[in-house]
Amino acid sequence: MTSNHTIRRKQRRNYRKKKRSKKLFKISLSLSLIIVILLLIFVVFPKVGLYAYMFDKGDYKYNDDSTSDIIKDLEELSPKTRELAIKFLEKCEENGLSVRITETYRTQKRQDMLYEQGRTTPGQVVTWTRNSKHTLRRAFDICEDNTDDPYGDLEFFRKCAEIGKEVGLTPGYYFSGAIDMPHYEFNAWWLP
Repeated sequence: MTSNHTIRRKQRRNYRKKKRSKKLFKISLSLSLIIVILLLIFVVFPKVGLYAYMFDKGDYKYNDDSTSDIIKDLEELSPKTRELAIKFLEKCEENGLSVRITETYRTQKRQDMLYEQGRTTPGQVVTWTRNSKHTLRRAFDICEDNTDDPYGDLEFFRKCAEIGKEVGLTPGYYFSGAIDMPHYEFNAWWLP
């Protein structure tokens, strides 16, 4: 009788171990699946530009690299960047700041040309990257309007930077390293 009882006890113990093991497996599988989903949502999809494609795209006049012209049209910015740029301009006007947009969208051809300036072609270095937010339609540059020195008033750029930050833009005024006072860009976790 005792051997029968011992066998049943061992069987129950084994059954409980298997049950616990299955439960742990299901939990670890669920956690793994959750981690994969979170990685997709917060890392992979933004990196490949899925959210930008789905939620922040528009119809544009310039859709290729056929020009190296300076483009100043707000309509060439992504919809969300355009919305923030308009808020920025309105707030600047309310605060008595006379702002002029000097560039919005930049073709890759123009970006490459600007990058070469001061490196392999004559002129002053004006950009430190070939991968600008301008080429993604999420950046614009400004200067002070109605003045003889559109880039000389540091207080003007400081006030504009405060307004830019307030409306949800990232002002180049606050960049660490290479400060870019005229530059404003739209950054969001869901954008590459």
